[in-house]
Amino acid sequence: MRLLLLFALLTATGCASTLSTMQTAKPLARGQFQVSGATGAFAPVGQLGSLIEQGIAQGKAIKRAVQSGEPYRLPEEDAQRLLGVGLALAVAPPGASNELMVRAGLLDSHSLDVGLRLSSTSLRFDGKVRLAHGGDPEDDSLPDYQRKSYDLALGVALSRHLFKSPVLDALEIVQIDEFSRWDLEVPVYLSLDLGDIFKLYGAPKYIYSSTSLDSRLVDYSNSGQDVSGFDVRLPAQVSSHFVGASVGFALGFRYVHLFAELTAGYSSCRPVLFGQERDLGGVIVYPAVGLAIKNPFPLGSRASSGSQSPGTPESFL
Repeated sequence: MRLLLLFALLTATGCASTLSTMQTAKPLARGQFQVSGATGAFAPVGQLGSLIEQGIAQGKAIKRAVQSGEPYRLPEEDAQRLLGVGLALAVAPPGASNELMVRAGLLDSHSLDVGLRLSSTSLRFDGKVRLAHGGDPEDDSLPDYQRKSYDLALGVALSRHLFKSPVLDALEIVQIDEFSRWDLEVPVYLSLDLGDIFKLYGAPKYIYSSTSLDSRLVDYSNSGQDVSGFDVRLPAQVSSHFVGASVGFALGFRYVHLFAELTAGYSSCRPVLFGQERDLGGVIVYPAVGLAIKNPFPLGSRASSGSQSPGTPESFL
């Protein structure tokens, strides 16, 4: 019974991570803000493929056993492999994730902005600094819809995952209060802005994740073998590494843009669970779409634009 509860706990704490980028390498100007909403789908295709492969293999083994009139036995190695895949899908199941992000520019030179993102699974704060710029200068008189920009930027982000497992609390077995997961993300942004109409961007990224389990749960699992006869020990901390990239585009005009992107990469996570090292990593794909709205003129800039003559094209932008 306790082994079943521990497995249910792992399942309940699983959550679909948010891996989207939804921004280009060009930071906002000081006084400029952007609000965006997006939805994505977390797909651990590596583990899903392994599960399908194992299911086909065991189905063939069952068929051979039936045809030969012998009893079917699941080999220990195959059982452990299936358990590993099951745990991987329990900890990081496929699913949808929604997000809301607010960004603000800090410098007139379009060289630094910050953002705060709230998603279905986490709260994330990030900053982005532009390292290189090509195309039209930022201080010329061209309107944004005519301006071309080629940019390279470096970002850093810190995320706190928002999840809590009520399984054992509801069953009044043990109260769990100390689950925590933190992500440290380092993306490199590259983008091409053709005016303020079409934007093409990519973002290679590395994400380090650290999950700490409740100390009482760990102690509970360490004593579980005396009751169940099985090794149900859980680690106090689990680390994982994600290496991948996002590729996407944005289409719109002035203050409204539609984003569409695809993130893909590999996650590495090999904790010791139930007495053995389990491979919980694999290939992950995360498609996402979103809508972003920003103020076309930085706050406080209308006074300078008002000095233009009413008949100039810029005065109508």
